[in-house]
Amino acid sequence: MKSSRTKFFLAAVAVLAMLTVAAVPLESDDSSATMANIDGTSISCAYPNETVTVSAGNEAKTAFFLYNNYGTTAIVEISVKCNDSKVTARIDSSDQLVSIDPGSDSFKQIIVTIAANEYAHQGDYALTVSLTVININDDSGSFTQDIKITSNLTSDKYNKFLGLFPNEFDGILGNVWFTAIVSFLALLAIGYAIVIVVVPVCARLITKKDDPERNAIKKTLYQLCHAIIIIWAFGEVLRILGTDESLIDIANRVFSVTYAIVGVIIGWHLYKVIVDIILRHMSEKAELHKEELQSLRPLFMYIGEIAIAVVAVMVVMNFLGFDLAAIITSAGIVSLGISMGAQDVLKQFFAGLVILATRPFKKGDLIRIGSDSTIYKVRKVNVMNTELENWDNTDVNIMPNSTIETSKIQNITGETLVTKVYLTMDVAYGQDINKARQIMQDVACSNPHVITDGSYGRPYTRVENLGNTNITIKMGMYFDDINTSYTARGHIRQAMVEAFMANGIQFDYDRITIDEVRVTEAEAKNDKGSNEYNKRNTES
Repeated sequence: MKSSRTKFFLAAVAVLAMLTVAAVPLESDDSSATMANIDGTSISCAYPNETVTVSAGNEAKTAFFLYNNYGTTAIVEISVKCNDSKVTARIDSSDQLVSIDPGSDSFKQIIVTIAANEYAHQGDYALTVSLTVININDDSGSFTQDIKITSNLTSDKYNKFLGLFPNEFDGILGNVWFTAIVSFLALLAIGYAIVIVVVPVCARLITKKDDPERNAIKKTLYQLCHAIIIIWAFGEVLRILGTDESLIDIANRVFSVTYAIVGVIIGWHLYKVIVDIILRHMSEKAELHKEELQSLRPLFMYIGEIAIAVVAVMVVMNFLGFDLAAIITSAGIVSLGISMGAQDVLKQFFAGLVILATRPFKKGDLIRIGSDSTIYKVRKVNVMNTELENWDNTDVNIMPNSTIETSKIQNITGETLVTKVYLTMDVAYGQDINKARQIMQDVACSNPHVITDGSYGRPYTRVENLGNTNITIKMGMYFDDINTSYTARGHIRQAMVEAFMANGIQFDYDRITIDEVRVTEAEAKNDKGSNEYNKRNTES
């Protein structure tokens, strides 16, 4: 019950508060309006007694009400005008000629739109409303409404040192140019003092190590800050000189673009530091190898480059006054056309992102691609293509990522450099097969690159095939490093041949027997000799 009363009380308070807020404008409407008779006519006008404030580059609306004190209907022609070309006023065409019935209950509301040019000078202006009663003796009159223009391009810094302290000197020292020169030098000194303190701190935040990278960052920041300081001081001097707002606007835009460039450079270095910290943290948590960590870094770098470039271009174009909505719409149409005309390029790009994200291989891995039996060593993975070296390091193949991503990838290296290799030897029939197998195993075990501790299995042999003239013995073994396996295989083959020969194990090989048949010249000339030759040749 107590809870219900509390809720009711709070609801009542809320309703009263809403009614109170809603009633405030109703009370202020009457007190904020001025009623006056327009000289030269019998028309009365009610208009706000407050100054209409308009910011440069924007619009504001004000309204006034006309009452007819004539005894008959008045047809009134209305026009509005401001006392400066950079401030304009307008009313709807339907309000330029109105009919007002007599009596206090009849009135006509006129809405005036006041627009200030973006280069309008900050200050006070006047809106003049002129009336002509065209059906009653052409009676005419006017009244004025105060207008105040605010602008970020103008200020009260004219002839003030640093834009703050008025120049109260006499003679040449009181000239605005003296104020501007002194202020410019003082602003440069202040700016450089700040830069000397801030730049080393920023460089230290970007990179903790005192290495050439930090020095390069400091050098870049110093160079960019020179431009920022000069442009900033120049812009302040323009205000001190009371320069036209259009020139101040240009200086502001140049300063903003330079500031954006500095922000992009600092942001890019900070982004790289953040990515390195995140990847290092991931490596510690997931126990990833350094090589795997480095294979992820290019993906984040490409994403960061694209994101920062897009944001930088949009910010700069906004500073330069371009319509971003129209640009984004146009960019969408252009990108659609580009995507249709450059499908292969986009396919390679996204395939590169997939490879960098899924990491089917990394730098240094040995891989086979598709049906190609060639073993390639991964040299570098780019966003558009992958650089591959052949086994002998004599050729570098640049393969499109779209081809790799859509093909079967066999990663020979995988998680370890250990690889399994098979070797075969052919021995003649009648030889001691068990002895031959033992010799092959002993030779393999004597090679330092063959794993014999049992972690991957010791070398083993088996009879693979019984041929027409020989017996094929196949041996399997594990090498500790695929990079040295080809050289080790050659050494093992040579050692097995020498061991077979030393132990009397014979190899079987194809033999070709050639019989020499002699035919006299006379026999060769007659048919008998020719037939004899053919007969002997056939028998042989």
